[in-house]
Amino acid sequence: MRFILTPCLMVVLAASTAFAADDVPGWVTAAAARKAPVYPANVTAVVLFQEESLSVDPDGRRVMRERGAIRILQRGGETLAASRSYNSKSGRIRDFQGWLIPPTGKPTIYGKDRIVDTAVSEGLYDEVRLKVLECGNASPGSVFAWEVTEEEKTVFTQYEYAFQERLPVLTSRFSLTLPPGWEFSAAMMNREPLEPKKSGNSATWELLDLAQIEDEDYSPSLSALIPRVVLGYFPPVASQVGLRALKDWTAVSAWLTSLVDPAVEASEPIRAKATQLAAGSASEIEKIRAIAAFVQDTRYVAVSLNVTRGGGYTPRRAGEVLARNYGDCKDKATLMRALLRGVGIEAYLVTIAADDRTYVRPEWASPLQFNHAIVAIKISGATTAPAVVESKTLGRLLMFDPTDSITPVGDLPLDEQGSYALIVAGAEGTLAQMPFLSAATNRVDSSVTGALNDEGLLSAQVKRTYYGQSGVAIRAAEKSAGGAEFKKRFERSYSRRLPGSVLSRVSANSSREDSSVVVNIDLTADRFGQIMQGRLFIVRPGVLTSGGEYYFTSKQRTTPVKLYADLRHDSIRIKLPAGLKVDQLPSPARIESPYGALESTWSVQNGEIVMQETFEIRETLVPASEYAKVREFFDLVGGAHSAPVVFVKQ
Repeated sequence: MRFILTPCLMVVLAASTAFAADDVPGWVTAAAARKAPVYPANVTAVVLFQEESLSVDPDGRRVMRERGAIRILQRGGETLAASRSYNSKSGRIRDFQGWLIPPTGKPTIYGKDRIVDTAVSEGLYDEVRLKVLECGNASPGSVFAWEVTEEEKTVFTQYEYAFQERLPVLTSRFSLTLPPGWEFSAAMMNREPLEPKKSGNSATWELLDLAQIEDEDYSPSLSALIPRVVLGYFPPVASQVGLRALKDWTAVSAWLTSLVDPAVEASEPIRAKATQLAAGSASEIEKIRAIAAFVQDTRYVAVSLNVTRGGGYTPRRAGEVLARNYGDCKDKATLMRALLRGVGIEAYLVTIAADDRTYVRPEWASPLQFNHAIVAIKISGATTAPAVVESKTLGRLLMFDPTDSITPVGDLPLDEQGSYALIVAGAEGTLAQMPFLSAATNRVDSSVTGALNDEGLLSAQVKRTYYGQSGVAIRAAEKSAGGAEFKKRFERSYSRRLPGSVLSRVSANSSREDSSVVVNIDLTADRFGQIMQGRLFIVRPGVLTSGGEYYFTSKQRTTPVKLYADLRHDSIRIKLPAGLKVDQLPSPARIESPYGALESTWSVQNGEIVMQETFEIRETLVPASEYAKVREFFDLVGGAHSAPVVFVKQ
């Protein structure tokens, strides 16, 4: 449901045809003549110029013209193309051309014969397509430029423009031109407010000298870093020209309700199926779980239709989804609403961003911010679960994603937790923040019991219980990968921390009731106990903990560090061979910081070495200026996990 509105560079190969230099527009030659600063060695290209203009006609039709020019700075195997998506039912790409200006020799121009038209997704039905203008390889110093014009008749009166992607940009500009009497409101995202320059009916936003956004480990999503301008525009009240002036979230909810509610039909097949699924369920939550499990197993197939009328938000009727046993997110949400209504439980469709919990901003009342649909189930006080929100207008609501086949009722996918989402319920609809499930809800409890022989061979049994979202990857692998591949997942993990380890058994058992999965592992590891100088026996029990560390290799940082809430309890007990005396035992470790906390203790009891640890990471966005501190914290954690217990052979 979220549309691509800015250019992207893609890897393609193509031949070229030469034209006269006179065919190159003045803006292209001016961009190619610009000098760029000296960048670090990892910067392979620079965007010299990027511009998009949006012009709206009195009847609501809009025309978008995009221009861009990029210079290749060094060889990196890059090949270039410009692309733009469009809706095949409501619009078209009116013109698309490109130019390649080499350091020496004649320019090359690319026209319509070089354009490839392709589907955006692999969905069964999709009205959104992509046109790609292929360029090919370019040597350092070359400038690739493109211009594309799109026209569209849409129900939306919102738009957004990203001033850059990752590459540095010298000049990035966006302009809006409206008919006389129309109004607009705008906001800047990920940057301080920027007032546009106004001239007549036009407004222009411009940013200069944008630095490259580094692709660094544990960074926030790119959409949370790049500067964007978002806006809505409104025709005069007396001349609505068929457009909906979505000025606030109540207006967005009312509009979407008219699109999604008619599909929630209480047909006889729906009522019969709901009764069948809920048979034997004594409580409200049991009915919800039974229906949820059925909808989760309904096949997911991407469907993007009715984009001109409903922006892709119009679902198919619940009876049709039930009969065909497939649908996309909004179809599955509609089916679940209908089945719940069949047993007397009301539910609402909820629009959300599925892949980025920071993407939706309350200050921009626009359905363009959403790309996913889930449900909000109206529940009584008898039903309790972590994923419950309280609405002033709608009461207690249990949030659930029926498209996610792994996450059970009561839980929410990690990327949806804390996100703003719109509960679609007419005039009572509201933008609500989804619950943040506590670290304890998503904790990992791990216990290891084992024994060492005289030569340092460890034989151990591991039991780990993953709760909530900590077990999503485990449940997914268990469900789809098969036993052999599931075992390899843990073998790869142990091989990094415990070289020479062999896993003879890996099994898992999931529970929907408490959203947990229990994994049991039998393993051996030679040289776990290291013998030095013939008399010292060294053991590092911390390498058997359940993990959770963040690893940083670079000394400097330009983007924030995103830490996700995590809580782990580890208990390790290893029986020692006879004849060992403790020579060195680590002092208890107590590490406290804004980023998390760790408490570890080591002891020797009744011929066993015992390690107990609680490790917590706090949900934090750490600014790049604190990189040295967060790196120090995790270095200390790593030191505790590698701390040696030293024995002397007697």
